[in-house]
Amino acid sequence: MPSVVRRIEDMLNGLVRIEAGQVGGNHSMSKSNDEIVRDRERMEWSAAAPGWKKYGKDMFKWMAPISDKLIESARISIGQTVLDVATGTGQPALTIAKIVGQNGKVIGVDLSPEMIEVAKEEAASLGLINTIHFQVVKDESLSMFSDNTFDSVVCRNGLMFMPDPVKALKAFLRVLKPGGKASVTVWGSPDKSPVMAAVMNIVSTHAPDMKQSSPGKPGGSFSISGVDMLRDYFLKAGFSNFNAEKIEVTVAQTDSAEQFWQAMTEVTGFLAILLSKLPDEKKLAIKNDVIDSLRKIFPSGGPVKFTGELILGTGTKPNQ
Repeated sequence: MPSVVRRIEDMLNGLVRIEAGQVGGNHSMSKSNDEIVRDRERMEWSAAAPGWKKYGKDMFKWMAPISDKLIESARISIGQTVLDVATGTGQPALTIAKIVGQNGKVIGVDLSPEMIEVAKEEAASLGLINTIHFQVVKDESLSMFSDNTFDSVVCRNGLMFMPDPVKALKAFLRVLKPGGKASVTVWGSPDKSPVMAAVMNIVSTHAPDMKQSSPGKPGGSFSISGVDMLRDYFLKAGFSNFNAEKIEVTVAQTDSAEQFWQAMTEVTGFLAILLSKLPDEKKLAIKNDVIDSLRKIFPSGGPVKFTGELILGTGTKPNQ
């Protein structure tokens, strides 16, 4: 674990230098905005990997209804070859592997090596290593895969973090077989996530220099917060027969505000990184204010629920 922390801190320091234009004093060496977004996402999800492993069973239970919706919408069935983009610690890829069976194949890809390691461990524990394969990717181009390879592509809560969603969807389209479906979920309106809004307002008050993408800006949790925007991205990428629905979800639930905050600091990468940089008194002040705020939202005590709105969008690759 210490080596993971050191690697993440090195990445963070390098990212700060890049954003400040201090890369060896050579402008030609500076990274593109897309690369900076990917570096940040890789860093944050790597920081969150230990928390996702720790709370794995709870995360699976909370997120299973979303995975089931994706699987149904993409019409995944026995014998298919399926790609799970931004698979994280392996879901919904692991669930899909059980559906496609021994005659099918599932590949899960992610930017974070730490997340992928957790996914591989879980696949081994479930006896699915012959059906499923996990690998780290450098970006969303999916360049390692040939055209017309997959029957279905799914992406659970990942597309909104990608710097260029249309480019990502074009890659989904390219690797799909004609007639295949891509199904994604993204966060909808931030107004439907009162707990997240409360936490973020408090954290930003205590740490005003914290950099988080604003709604509608690529790379942030709420960068694709409307059905029309998601539809536009799918159509620009070349998909047909797009359909979408909004889903009210509870993605986490704890018995108390204290438990919720503790879990959030472990499974939310940017919080884990931010808090590691702050002095103890500042961390305690944030914790106390967050807990007070949650108690106002849930005056009866528990359970504390992290609710929100997801948009499920699905498109079909036209027959050639």
